Amino acid sequence: MIGRERELARLAGMLAGVRGGTASAVVLRGGAGAGKSTLIEALEREAERIGFQTLVCVGVQSEASIGMAGLHQLLHAAISRVDGLPPQQRDALRSAFGIGPDVAPDRLLLSVAVLSLLEDIATDRPLLLVLEDVHWMDDLTVGMMSFVARRLGDTPILMVASCRSDEPNPLDALRLPEVTLGRMSEAEATLLLTEINPALGPEARLRVLDEAEGNPLALVELARGLADRGLTGSAALPSRLPLGERIERAFAARVTRLPQPTQDLLLIAAANSEPWLHELAAAAGERGSSLDALAAAEQAGLVQAVGDELRFRHPLIRSAVYATATPPQRVSAHEALAAILTDEADQPRAAAQRAAAVTGTDERVAADLDQAAVTLMARGSTASAMRSWERAADLSPAADRRALRLALAAEAARRAGLNTAALRLAAAATRASTDPLIAARAGLTENVLALTTGVITRDPLELGSIARRAGRTPENVAASLGLLMNTAILCAAHAAGPDVRSRLEEDLRSVPAAAGTVHAAVVRALLDPARHGQAAVEALRTAPAPASPLDALSLGLGAEPAHEWILAAGFHRSATARAREEGSVGDLATAAVTLGRALAIQGRLGEALTAAEEGRRLAEDLDEPLLVALADVVIGQVHAWRGSSSPASPAGLSGLSGRMDIVVWQRWNAGLADLAAGRHWNAYVQLVGVCDVEGLGLFAIADLAEAASRGGNAEQFGERLAEAQEYARSWESPLIRMLLLRAQALTAEDSEPLFTAALAFEGYPLQTARTRLAYGEWLRRQRRIGEARTQLTAAAAAFQEAGAQPWAERASAELGASGVAVASVSSAGDTRKVLTTQELQIARLAATGMSNKEIADQLFLSHRTVGTHLYRIYAKLGISGRGTLRDAITDLP
Repeated sequence: MIGRERELARLAGMLAGVRGGTASAVVLRGGAGAGKSTLIEALEREAERIGFQTLVCVGVQSEASIGMAGLHQLLHAAISRVDGLPPQQRDALRSAFGIGPDVAPDRLLLSVAVLSLLEDIATDRPLLLVLEDVHWMDDLTVGMMSFVARRLGDTPILMVASCRSDEPNPLDALRLPEVTLGRMSEAEATLLLTEINPALGPEARLRVLDEAEGNPLALVELARGLADRGLTGSAALPSRLPLGERIERAFAARVTRLPQPTQDLLLIAAANSEPWLHELAAAAGERGSSLDALAAAEQAGLVQAVGDELRFRHPLIRSAVYATATPPQRVSAHEALAAILTDEADQPRAAAQRAAAVTGTDERVAADLDQAAVTLMARGSTASAMRSWERAADLSPAADRRALRLALAAEAARRAGLNTAALRLAAAATRASTDPLIAARAGLTENVLALTTGVITRDPLELGSIARRAGRTPENVAASLGLLMNTAILCAAHAAGPDVRSRLEEDLRSVPAAAGTVHAAVVRALLDPARHGQAAVEALRTAPAPASPLDALSLGLGAEPAHEWILAAGFHRSATARAREEGSVGDLATAAVTLGRALAIQGRLGEALTAAEEGRRLAEDLDEPLLVALADVVIGQVHAWRGSSSPASPAGLSGLSGRMDIVVWQRWNAGLADLAAGRHWNAYVQLVGVCDVEGLGLFAIADLAEAASRGGNAEQFGERLAEAQEYARSWESPLIRMLLLRAQALTAEDSEPLFTAALAFEGYPLQTARTRLAYGEWLRRQRRIGEARTQLTAAAAAFQEAGAQPWAERASAELGASGVAVASVSSAGDTRKVLTTQELQIARLAATGMSNKEIADQLFLSHRTVGTHLYRIYAKLGISGRGTLRDAITDLP
């Protein structure tokens, strides 16, 4: 390890830290030939010496690689251990490896499964994970290993990823520590050169040192090139070229001196996306050769057999082998590989090899890639499915087939979390065909991305026109309605103008087969809540069971414009349960956030916080910033009620101010917090902005009435209240009726009938408690002390149960003023205060008798993470185990 002793010592120190219980990850950066692979080999030897086990995967510079090549290489030796994982995670990994049920696992579910498996492996012995050339690794493997790196915790794992300094680092977002390999010093380079080729003459030595520029690989290869020719002078050195190209040429020269059968075998290995020796042996057999031909390449130091893998000693050797071959030789290599990949599980790779052998267009091979993409989607390899459909589009002779494959590639990219690629492919699909169904598919992909990431690429009127054209054919109605539904949701969230909404209603009327469906009713409600909101609610009350988590989520959104939040919560709860059961993490993230929102409006703060924080955690893992922002405002609502500051960062809303629903909730939270703290003028200013938003802002009307009446603005409020009453006249929403009655009572002379009418509505416990508080205050001012105490006592109890501390204190103060001795109000739920939201969620599931593995499948955690949380929960609650857990949390809401 001449010249790299300090770097090796640093990495060896990290190994020691991992043994001591501190998991870690590091990126090794350096140019081509800087010594990254050599340093990793030395680290692997040190890891083995001190009792580590090592798992390795190597990125391959091949955009056509199909399947999770990196993941397969990393875990193939450990896949037999998956049976010990929680059932959903076990099935996800078995499906991804093509050895189990095709369950179409979500990217995040697969990531959790990989983490669980690695944690299991690391319980035997500490684990070194090596990701070589991560810049060339497939997207899905990189995404999963990023997830693992963020959640290593105290698992004894060291992850080392190597990346060329002239390539983007796909792990950059993790901000991992880096070990950078720079140029060797002149003294170090001279020492290494002397060790490699002591016979070099002075002129050649100086020339090699100058040409190598302190790069260890260049020193080795340039000196070895002279030694191979028996030369000690400098005449045989390549002319001055960029360093990487010089090294590659040095490798190419060595390759061309090998026997032809060896060159042929190396080319097959270079063309393969997998490193397995048994595949190379089979392909060699197809060519009338055998692995014996590799001996010359091994002796030349170009390749090395490690277990059942063949590894090129450096990526530049692989590229040199492929670059020096002629086009017919490359085609022959790809065909040989396709011929030996005959198992059903290998169909995607066989199709990719056949595609690599094709120039021009070929519908037969494109159809093979179609089948491969479907298989890959079923295994959860969505990024690879995207590449397969995109290559199929390249090979498609017919424009419509090309466009359809691009649209399918776009949706696969969206599901893989490759949002930029999804938008690019969707736009290409739209340009490639005039078929309205293809345009609707592409438009729906773009719209779903807009709803989760905030990136809007299409005008809603354009999308409505696409949906109208697609819906003319009965078999396309589902795609047409789906596009209209998502467009209507976007219009509602962004408070689109009446002209846009009426045009979209016209587009809906132009789809005859949609008439009478519950989904059409939902679209109308989203576009015009005042006219169609109640009709949608009535249709939803008798709607058949939703067909999917996404369907349940859409129907729940349809109940929200008329403020039927209990009905909406039922659909969102169904969507959450279905998504959890099916392992659909993307749908679960959205459904959990919308469920949290509905529960927060109902006043069920504990449940709302649990749902919203789970959704936020999943949305962050899925890189969906808009969903994170929506979760943040729901979490902020809970903290506003409880009088605590929200841990959610306002930065989560950066760049998303165009979302009117987010802005409204943010201002409502601020107004509610000001109102609870007695800052009535500040509350009034915030809440006026909320109630200015027609329809959506109605849930703050009673808050505004209180701020107005207490802050001296009651006169200005009268006209606003009349407008709100008129707008909501067509609805039967218990919540809005209760709030309008309380708002009127707070500003009327004869308040009592209004308060008592408001108390007739149920289902919103905190709003009922607010009405009782206001009514009790009014009764005390009327000197009806006994009646006031009844209302105030009930209000205080409800606030206390929900943990709404400021409101509980206010009710208690009113009780004290009415002559009732009240003990000091403490924060409700000591256990809830001690445990984090996720710990409380785990504790509740464990208290029902669920095992760690069952909880892990429910919450998309590794089962060892669940075990760690339970250990902390027991310590916090001062209990010894599951037997006493139920009693410890039984009183929590």
